[in-house]
Amino acid sequence: KGRRVLESGDLRKIANIVVAKDGSGKYRTITEALEKVKEKNENRTIIYVKEGVYFENVRVEKNKWNVVMVGDGQRKTVVAAGLNFIDGTPTFHTATFAVFGKGFMARDMGFRNTAGPAKHQAVALMASADLAVFYRCTMDAFQDTLYAHAQRQFYRECDIYGTVDFIFGNAAVVFQNCNILPRRPMKGQQNTITAQGKKDPNQNTGISIHNCTILPLDNLTDIQTFLGRPWKEFSTTVIMKSYMDGFINPKGWLPWTGDTAPDTIFYAEHLNFGPGASTKNRVKWKGLKTFLTKKEANRFTVKPFIDGNNWLPPTKVPFKSDF
Repeated sequence: KGRRVLESGDLRKIANIVVAKDGSGKYRTITEALEKVKEKNENRTIIYVKEGVYFENVRVEKNKWNVVMVGDGQRKTVVAAGLNFIDGTPTFHTATFAVFGKGFMARDMGFRNTAGPAKHQAVALMASADLAVFYRCTMDAFQDTLYAHAQRQFYRECDIYGTVDFIFGNAAVVFQNCNILPRRPMKGQQNTITAQGKKDPNQNTGISIHNCTILPLDNLTDIQTFLGRPWKEFSTTVIMKSYMDGFINPKGWLPWTGDTAPDTIFYAEHLNFGPGASTKNRVKWKGLKTFLTKKEANRFTVKPFIDGNNWLPPTKVPFKSDF
């Protein structure tokens, strides 16, 4: 029942709480606004964050349920901070914006880690909340940009920038109609788009990239860019019906250590297109499939993989439930 509120068009007009840097809202920071959200609320709390760059590390705590945060646009309302591994913060705690409360949704916002490539792991967005949705958002960093840590998540029409392992974690996550934009790394580094962290074969987790566009943000002709590397033993990553530009290394995938990958991983490329999509010269790993049956491919779509037909419709975010 609590999700019905999202039927009206512009969420900004029906916000419960308004945040504005210039003082025109009730609060000047997102953190202050979140403190006022009722705990374990079954109804949505809509927070409108007006245009501006908000320099803060934000946490949506585990007991803050069903928070909807809406900005003025993914390049207009931006949350920025610079915590990073090199300066002493563990990767898990570097996130500019971290979400733990279930039923969270962000739309028309940007999340940025300002640390830069020399600071290594520096997360822009970490999501560890069940039923999390990001719609028309930008995740902007270099190494470890988007930490899809746990639970069921859906990203639609987002722009994700990064260099090394920049979509990583062990959530059950679908990216649909997103732009995935590798950028220039540190000298001597190679780009790896994904690093999926499945450790146990019984987990229903993985990264599913469906109907997305993979393009270089910068000129990367002299940089090796790979689709991913298997962070853990059962690493699961599927790329389907997506456009790959010609800058993707023909081998496609990189080992985490040594010169091969565990046979237990599940990597798949299925019906992709574009100059980088040819699987002819891909690595010959037992765990990499360059074609799936209809049944196998469908397993990684919104309906079966994240049960999206049950919880996405009330968010009013567009989605395709099957292949």
